[in-house]
Amino acid sequence: MTPSLLFITTLLGACAAYAPWRSRLAIQSSAILASLLTASVALVLGLRPILSGTTWSTEWWLIDPFSGLLLALIALLSVSATIVSTGYLRHEQEVHIIDLQHIRFYYMSLHLFVLGMMATVMANHVLVLWLALESTTLSTTLLVAFYAKEGAIEAAWKYIVICSSGIALGLIGMLITMYSAAAGTDLSGHTLFLLTSLREHAASFPPGLLRWAFVFVFIGVGTKVGLVPMHTWLPDAHSKTPSPVSALLSGILLNVALYVVLRFKFITDTALGSSTWTGSFFLVFGLLSIALPACIMLTQANYKRLLAYSSIEHMGILSFAIGLGPLGGIAAVMHMVGHALAKSLLFFGAGDILLRWKSTKIENVRGVLRAAPATGVLFLLGLLAILAVPPSPLFTSELLLVTAGMSVHPALTLLFLLLLTIVFIGMLRAAFHMLFTRDTQSPPQAGGGWNRTHAVMLAQLLCLAAVSAFLMTHEGFQLASLIAQQFTVSPVP
Repeated sequence: MTPSLLFITTLLGACAAYAPWRSRLAIQSSAILASLLTASVALVLGLRPILSGTTWSTEWWLIDPFSGLLLALIALLSVSATIVSTGYLRHEQEVHIIDLQHIRFYYMSLHLFVLGMMATVMANHVLVLWLALESTTLSTTLLVAFYAKEGAIEAAWKYIVICSSGIALGLIGMLITMYSAAAGTDLSGHTLFLLTSLREHAASFPPGLLRWAFVFVFIGVGTKVGLVPMHTWLPDAHSKTPSPVSALLSGILLNVALYVVLRFKFITDTALGSSTWTGSFFLVFGLLSIALPACIMLTQANYKRLLAYSSIEHMGILSFAIGLGPLGGIAAVMHMVGHALAKSLLFFGAGDILLRWKSTKIENVRGVLRAAPATGVLFLLGLLAILAVPPSPLFTSELLLVTAGMSVHPALTLLFLLLLTIVFIGMLRAAFHMLFTRDTQSPPQAGGGWNRTHAVMLAQLLCLAAVSAFLMTHEGFQLASLIAQQFTVSPVP
């Protein structure tokens, strides 16, 4: 099975949205079918290197355990988002916010977005990788502006300008990397553009050039990751986008962009013979990306923006973990999986709350547990998972992170723990108001029974529990170690 089949099923799904269907149900059924087919192929392609510990590559494509993990996450979350979208769009059509053409456009853009992410994590050719990453910006810009309101259009413009500018800077860094490869080795022609060739010969690259290349890649693609201070597009874009898409943006797209940075980090570390220099970037920007959201979340009045700032914070946690070295890299792999599942779950729940309370303001949402018990309980459990309350897999990752940090940078690790405490307080403050405060003035819309969104949220909670149990085993730790070896130069214990 090759990536070609993956692209065929995804493109067919995008085209099927504009087939001569005359009903929303037919459009959504074709979208779910295409999503399931794509996810099945992606899981086969992604799980094969994870289970065997091997790498499959051609001149254009590369699938190793790291890219296989992200491919599997994209597959799972894309199916979840497609299923949740059915109820979300049905409600929007019933209240005459959107029509059938909007639904066609939504599913076409969603499939193209998923295709861009999958191509990014499978690309072996550097320019294909860059084009695929940029395509995720173009497809999601259309979804950010989906409602065509002033705020949504402004957020879409900010998103495309900032992220495209950042990715352009990243391209400069990639080109400098290839120039240094030509200067330091006998690589030439097509092989200069292959990640496998660059990784194999990186020890011979001029270190000075590689440092400049990494700066451009880190700052440029780090814009797409949402690291502070390059994060300014993220809260607006994630809060204006339909909630199922916000789940993909926060849950997996930020990880895909981080994947690109880590590919070039490995090349740079190999050339320098150590991860200390690049690690300092991840430590500093990681702490900044936790500190700013921690302060803002204490006073945030919009629950979708609150979740967006939480995503910035978790990208900061991932970056801080990566900067701690091999053991931190293992923690980062665990955290990446836990955050993807938990954050997408919370955005699905936020979408269900929005449909019933018709507001994204925390002040206007009260008594969720009483008025919509299924949504409230699942949202609360997802919140506890994202806050690393045991048995969340994020508890395991953050415990391992603190263990690694106290042995390498104890002062920074204590600051890290202080900032996490502030985040914990800010998130719980908002959640307790929404979930437990009695609603006496603005009763929600009717129809709060069990639905597909609840089924997807429950499935993801079960996945979180299974992942948490697996990571506590020797086999789980070894698998995380195997994946972390793809972006760390030192042997992982």
